[in-house]
Amino acid sequence: MSGIPVSACEACGWQGFPRRIWCPACGADQLEEREAERGVVEDETTLRRAAGRRLEAASGLGTVLLDGGGRAVARLHDAAPGDRVAVSFERGAPSARRER
Repeated sequence: MSGIPVSACEACGWQGFPRRIWCPACGADQLEEREAERGVVEDETTLRRAAGRRLEAASGLGTVLLDGGGRAVARLHDAAPGDRVAVSFERGAPSARRER
């Protein structure tokens, strides 16, 4: 998988992240796993502290509206609100890089 794994409801078309056991929109349990590969950054913040560990540098985080529906909080790499991004998992977490 190169994108972010999302759940997609076969009954109503809902899509979301993280993966679910049943659909929060219609209650169906017929969800399939898909891959969201792109989205748009909605907002951002900068993380300067982390509980229990030291950060080497500030880290950008943002909410990404995924193509097809759903949102993910992701590490931002050279991306700002309104930017189209490619999303993937890097070092165990969602990551978003601005599309060139």
